[in-house]
Amino acid sequence: MSVLRILHLYPRELGINGDAGNVLALVERARWRGIEAEVVHHAPGGELPASADIVHIGSGPLSAQRAVHADVLQIAGRLRDWRDAGVPILAIAGGWQLLGRELVTPEGETLGGAQVFPSRAVLGTARHVGEIVVRSTELGSLAGFENHSARTELEGGEPLGRVLSGTGNDGASEGVTIGASIGTHLHGPVLPMNPVLADRLLATALRAELPPVSQTERVDRYATNARRAIADRLGVSL
Repeated sequence: MSVLRILHLYPRELGINGDAGNVLALVERARWRGIEAEVVHHAPGGELPASADIVHIGSGPLSAQRAVHADVLQIAGRLRDWRDAGVPILAIAGGWQLLGRELVTPEGETLGGAQVFPSRAVLGTARHVGEIVVRSTELGSLAGFENHSARTELEGGEPLGRVLSGTGNDGASEGVTIGASIGTHLHGPVLPMNPVLADRLLATALRAELPPVSQTERVDRYATNARRAIADRLGVSL
């Protein structure tokens, strides 16, 4: 692979919680290891690239989800093909809801999803806003910020982790993993806050182990301190 191609879906519509920082983190962590990265933006009505190595979709309100919904259904088949081929897809909150099986609005309307993730999100009137800490068997402790009104049901896959403090999917579990792809409610943005997750996506895309370099060691200490501060505020142990 000469250039790592990162496909960023709907950056103008879905990205209200700093989710673009996830793409920046992937680009920089690749560059620090001598890997050139190209970011391709996709907007409603546009053409997808012929290939992608990582796909990212951020979050947004219901109005933004409606604005991109028709296009999501148009590209759903390609996204499922990439998922099945092992291309890692990172979907955040509202973007994850669109890539699930269906999204139910507070008024009871059902929006069909892309069926990339085996999940169903039901939006309520109460919002879950605050810091969250999750324990993942594979990735260790993850932390971030959630801002959503969804109760999310998994109909397959595995949760990303167990909620230590916060709400996540349902107060007990958070996120979903299926193959190399991940859906999560975590903002922060999630990848700078949890670099182990960023490096997992990169290693999967590159099909290689990532060597440690001085730049990652320095910023990873900042991320560790940030997660520890969140855990301390919430009274949980990492």
